[in-house]
Amino acid sequence: MLNIPTSSSMLFAGIAQDEANLMLPCLGATRRAFSREERIMRAGQPTEYLGIVLSGRVRIEVSDAWGETTILDILGPGSLFAHGYACSMEPLDIDVLADSACEVVLLKAERIIHPCPKQCGCHSHISSNLMRALALSNLDMNRRAIAMTPKTIRGKILAFLSQQQKKAGTRAFTIPYSQTKLASYLSVDRSALSNELSKLRKEGVIDYEGRTYRLL
Repeated sequence: MLNIPTSSSMLFAGIAQDEANLMLPCLGATRRAFSREERIMRAGQPTEYLGIVLSGRVRIEVSDAWGETTILDILGPGSLFAHGYACSMEPLDIDVLADSACEVVLLKAERIIHPCPKQCGCHSHISSNLMRALALSNLDMNRRAIAMTPKTIRGKILAFLSQQQKKAGTRAFTIPYSQTKLASYLSVDRSALSNELSKLRKEGVIDYEGRTYRLL
């Protein structure tokens, strides 16, 4: 039987595991597995489904008319994706790809938004959770805009790391991006990003190892 770990999914927060499992058929749930770099959703097409990452990582990216690609986010287990598009039925501006081998569950947005004919007791709860998820997605976009505001690469790095530190609540934290993908996220050159990170470490501003950073 299809099930979603409710403890790791914002959409099912506050809903007991057995109740969530009973709701899944009502929500048109489909479980899918994808290989690394396999496309989950394609830009330009509408979708009636929102997704939840069950395992692995999912990458959200956007490409311009010249084929240049920018990474918008990398999502881990429990994360929602495409919920804004599924609720609005607007064509996707983004591509959704498997950043690693992953499993996702797809749910029909209209069955979350509209009243359940079976009068599921938790339906209003999951609808409220979806509204909160949409609001948080908007905040995430605002935070990315803030990180992009500085004109220098150094400023962008420090703005981004400051956000990650506040989110983690500790001076040391792990980010979801390699340096290559962080450069794409910040829309800067990979070599220039690496050079600036090295300078910041030499100056005693930060330290890092792989994806783990510490603000000094």
